[in-house]
Amino acid sequence: MPDLLDDFARHLALERNLSALTVTHYRRDLEQFRDFCRRYEICRNGEEIDLTKAGKLELRAFLAELTGASAKTTIERKLASLRAFYTFCRKRGLLTVNPARQVRAPRRDKRLARSLSVEEAGRLVEARVEKDPLNQARDRAILELYYSTGCRLRELAQARLRDWEKEIGTLRVRGKGRKDRLVSVGAAATRALDDYVAATAAARLGRYGALEDSPLFLGRRAAPLAARTIENIVARARLAAGLGTRVTPHTLRHSFATHLLESGANLREVQEMLGHESLSTTQRYTHVTVDRLLTVYEKAHPRGKRRRRGGADKEQK
Repeated sequence: MPDLLDDFARHLALERNLSALTVTHYRRDLEQFRDFCRRYEICRNGEEIDLTKAGKLELRAFLAELTGASAKTTIERKLASLRAFYTFCRKRGLLTVNPARQVRAPRRDKRLARSLSVEEAGRLVEARVEKDPLNQARDRAILELYYSTGCRLRELAQARLRDWEKEIGTLRVRGKGRKDRLVSVGAAATRALDDYVAATAAARLGRYGALEDSPLFLGRRAAPLAARTIENIVARARLAAGLGTRVTPHTLRHSFATHLLESGANLREVQEMLGHESLSTTQRYTHVTVDRLLTVYEKAHPRGKRRRRGGADKEQK
C-alpha cells in the first residue's frame, strides 16, 4: 500500500501538475483513512491495510467519524482526496467502480466572506509597525500589493522581481494548479513597491547577482520572505490600525473583490482577477452590499425606480 500511495503522489505531481503542498494534503488524507481502517480492523489483506478493498460503507463511516470534529470544508477536501485516489486506482485496473463517487459530500454552509470597509482597508495599508525604515518600506509594499491585486498568500510569497512589469503595471503570479495569470498593480502599490525595491537593491545584487533573479520580498540575508512572516505583518498592521476584528491576508483578498464589485466591476472580471475556475467560488468569496444590489435593481428594472413622496421612498407605479 505505501507503494501505491507513492505512485498516486507521483501521479498528482507529474501528471496532474499539482503543487507539493496539495500533494502532501492528499497523501495525509489517505493515510488518515488508512489509520481509520487499521483501528477498526477493516479493509485488511493479510497483515496489511488495502484501501482498494474499501466500499461506500467504509468511506461513509470514516466521514461520519470526522463530522463534528472537523469543519465541513475539511471533510469535503478529504472526500475529494479519496475520489482522486480511487479514480487513479480504477484507471490502473485495480477497481471497476470508484466507491467514493457513491458518497455525498457534506452540504457546506454558504457563509458570506468578511471584508474590510474602504476606510478600514486604507487604515490598514497605511499602518506603521516597524521603526526600521527598510522594514517599513517592505510592510507598506506588501499591504498595498495585497489590497491592489487580491493575490493569495502563496502567490505573493513565491513572486519574483522579474514577474513585476512596472511600466505596464502588472504582476505575474502562479496560482492553484501552477496556472499563471497577470494581475493589475495600482498606482499606490507601484509607488510602494518601487520604494522597497530601490531600498533593497544592494542586498538583491549581493546575493543574486541580478535584480530580476531576486524574490519580490526579502527575508533575512535576502532569502525569500516566508509566508508566515507575511501573515504576521498583516496581523501587526491590524493592531496598529486599531481594527478590532481579526484580519488575515485572505481578508484583504475578500476586500479587494468586494470593493471592485461595489464600484461596478463585472463578476466574471473579478473571477479572472482572483484566479477562480468557477464563478460560484467567486460568489462565495465576495459579497455585494445591500445598497449596491438596490442601486443595480433601481437602475435596471423598468418599475424599480423609487421617488421621494412625503419623506418616504415609494415605488413608482
